[in-house]
Amino acid sequence: MPSIPQIQIRQTYAKIGMDSTPAKLEIRQPQAIIKMHQEPIKLEIEHSYPKIEINQRKAWGALGFVPFPDFPNRIYERLQQVFLNNLALMAEKGDRFAAIQLQEDPFAEMATDLSVSLPELDYFDTPSYDNVDIDVKPPILNIQWIKGGVELEVQPNKPEMHYIPGNVEVYLKQRNSLQIFLPKIEQRI
Repeated sequence: MPSIPQIQIRQTYAKIGMDSTPAKLEIRQPQAIIKMHQEPIKLEIEHSYPKIEINQRKAWGALGFVPFPDFPNRIYERLQQVFLNNLALMAEKGDRFAAIQLQEDPFAEMATDLSVSLPELDYFDTPSYDNVDIDVKPPILNIQWIKGGVELEVQPNKPEMHYIPGNVEVYLKQRNSLQIFLPKIEQRI
């Protein structure tokens, strides 16, 4: 049986290719600038040394060593006492002269005692175990705290943003085609 010739058709479809690059968002933020000033805590201590005052004028006075500024005052004070003692002695002698009822002769008795006696002028202080005055002033201690602190100055930096857009590239990967193959026809006449 004779074969029937056939037409062959070959067809390819078009193919599209796509390449894409995604978009990028870069965010960077520099660190903040911090300035810090710290004031340290302070401790102030004030103190004084103990003071000892020793007054030994009375002790020196009991030994007869009287400073010159005090010497005239002592003589004056002692002379007042000597004057009062002599005045009392004269009053006592006057009372004896006035006592004529006693049948005594005070004039003769006092005439024998005509020697002039100067009283001893005692300018010494009285000796005592308490002649030295000691005054002790305790030390003064003053402690004071001065608070410290921290001062912060913060300067933030703005974020830096950089956007890289994406890209889509479309291209023809394969063309469409149509091929027709015709059979060979043999004719005999």
